[in-house]
Formats: sequence, structure tokens, C-alpha cells
Amino acid sequence: MAAAAAMAEQESARNGARNRGGVQRVEGKLRASVEKGDYYEAHQMYRTLFFRYTSQSKHAEARELMCSGALLFFSHGQQNSAADLSMLVLESLEKAEVEVADELLENLAKLFSLMDPNSPERVAFVSRALKWSSGGSGKLGHPRLHQLLALTLWKEQNYCESRYHFLHSTDGEGCANMLVEYSTSRGFRSEVDMFVAQAVLQFLCLKNKSSASVVFTTYTQKHPSIEGGPPFVQPLLNFIWFLLLAVDGGKLTVFTVLCEQYQPSLRRDPMYNEYLDRIGQLFFGVPPKQTSSYGGLLGKARAPGVGAAVCTGQALSPRPLPRGSAMHALLLRGVSPGPGPLPCLQLLFSPCSQNTAGGARAPRGTVVPGALSTGHRIQARFFSFFIAVKYTERHHLNHLQCTVPGC
Repeated sequence: MAAAAAMAEQESARNGARNRGGVQRVEGKLRASVEKGDYYEAHQMYRTLFFRYTSQSKHAEARELMCSGALLFFSHGQQNSAADLSMLVLESLEKAEVEVADELLENLAKLFSLMDPNSPERVAFVSRALKWSSGGSGKLGHPRLHQLLALTLWKEQNYCESRYHFLHSTDGEGCANMLVEYSTSRGFRSEVDMFVAQAVLQFLCLKNKSSASVVFTTYTQKHPSIEGGPPFVQPLLNFIWFLLLAVDGGKLTVFTVLCEQYQPSLRRDPMYNEYLDRIGQLFFGVPPKQTSSYGGLLGKARAPGVGAAVCTGQALSPRPLPRGSAMHALLLRGVSPGPGPLPCLQLLFSPCSQNTAGGARAPRGTVVPGALSTGHRIQARFFSFFIAVKYTERHHLNHLQCTVPGC
């Protein structure tokens, strides 16, 4: 039995060697035809051999031959013939039901990179390649292939398409570096924060928290127009920073207040609130929108006159804070610290009407350790820092206004 198995293995190896040798001999003849300029004849021979190998179930040989042929035609500027053979590579992968592997993805990305960026064949190729790489799962393609495509498009300075593919990869750092270049070369200085904000929100809508955090951290550290932080000078960056912290905690109260307090920044792009509606559903248990136009959490936050309802949880009915607590009172009147010290930070750690240990009612604003539950105490710490950042933003805005002549 063992001897028979060994003989079969040796025979298989010999057949494989013969097949490789045969492919190499055929390749040599075809290469000679291409070198002489007989492009049409060589192209037709490649196609004939592809269907012959396929009919014999020699899919690997067919794929190898088509890939080398496509690269050969690309090197001679024969875009149409090269694109046709590239599509046959995909056809071989589909018919043989080959499993996704890094080497195959890199080969496909190489063929993609050599195609004319403006050719319709390139669009058809990438669509079909992504469909194959998804493995029939119905997803939008393998993350590694998306990353390779994004890198190619970035080199071509096709930032918009590159950005799309980065979003469907897991390369948050690469995405951030591309966005820095995109912002500095094509964007306005006033839009520095918007480039990364949109990317983070879209990563979160795709349930990719890790890449969202990486792209934000890398972008804010490497962009030359962003000063050290957090906190940042730009309110929108502070919102994104707080949002990433809130996503980890999953507290609806925190999310609600953030969306309410940063509405002036969120109105800069009408899509932000749409993204946040989805993020609220994915990470904070917000029910789906009931109407077709701006329903749900952010729809209510956008509507005039209901901001306080959303802020206090009346529109969403989350688990309420204790009535009469300082945090509850603070949310009712909005986060609006005035100039000078922030005495309201103390209020966050105790109910306004909490009794002291001796039974006497503590003066309003007195800190009573342990007065809040653990969950509310965590929220309190978050909000105390949040208020400090909002105060810093307001102070910076006042400083900018006072630098205007005549202030």
C-alpha cells in the first residue's frame, strides 16, 4: 500500500513537471510571436489554449498561461488583448472555484494596476474580481484585495476611488496617510477636519471600530495643519474623538448629548446625521428610523425646538438619570459653562438634593462621594471632561473673534 502510494505521488509529480514544461514551451512560442509584433495571432493562440486547458480541467495551467500572457501584452502596450486575457484569468478562478489566497489577490491587483485607468475593461475587471474574492458570501469583496486596489489608486492620485476601497479594507493607517495627502493637495484648510470625520463615521457604519480609531489617530498625528491633541482646536475633531470613546462604552446618554451639543459642527455636512443615525442603531440601541426623511435620533436632533428633548432623553427614553441630580439639571439647561472656573464640574458627582450621612440635606452643589451609581459616575466623569473641552473650544473661538480688528 505504501509503495503504491509513493509510486502514485511520483507519477503525479512527473505529470506536473511535464505540464509545467509544456506550458513553458508554449509560452516561449507565444512570446516569440508577440516580440515579432504578431499581436492578433498570439492573442488568438492564447484564447485557444485557454479553452483547451479548461476543457481538460487544467485550470491552474490555463490561469498561469493567461496571467503571463496578459503581462506580456501589457509590456508591449496592447491594452485590449491584455485586458481580455486578464478576464480569462478571472474566468478560470470562477470555474475552478479556487479559494482566495494572498498570491492570487496580488496577481489580480497587479493586472489591475497595469490597465488603462480610463478603460471600461478595468471597471468590469475590478467588479468581477471583487465578486470572486467575496467567496459567494454576498459581501463587498475581500479586505486584502480592497487594500491592494486602494494602494494602486492612491499612486494614481485617484483619491476618491482609493478612499472607497480603503473603507472596505482593514488598513486604517494607509487610509489615514492617503487622506493626509488628499487633504493637503486638494482640500481647503478649513476642511482639514472634515476629511477624517467622514472616514471615521463611514468606518463605524461598516462596524469597523478598530480601523475607525486607527484612521483618526494617525490622521490627527500626521496632518501638518492639526495642532497637538486631543483635545483639538476644531470642534468636529473633538466630536469624533468623544464619539470613538462613547462607542466603546455604548452609553446612549453620552451619544445623545454629543449629537445635540455638536449640532453646529454636524450641520457642515448633511450626511453626518445620516451616518450617526446608523451608528446609533449599531452601537447604542437606537431604533431604526420610522420615516423616510430624517427620522430617528438625528432627525429629531436636527428639527428646531426639540434639541432639549433629545438631550434629556425624552425623545429616546434611555435609562434616565436620577431626577434632581446635578447631571440631570445640567442636561436640562444644556452644557454652557461661562467664563472662569467650572464649578459645575463638582455638580456632576452628586445629586443636587442628596442627603448627607447625618440625614441633613446637603447644600446644593456639595460633592457627596458615592451618591451616584457606578454607571452614572462613569458617565459623570465623561461629561466633566466633555464640558472642559467645550469650554476650551468656546475660549478659543472668543480668542479668534477678539483678534479681528475693531473687536
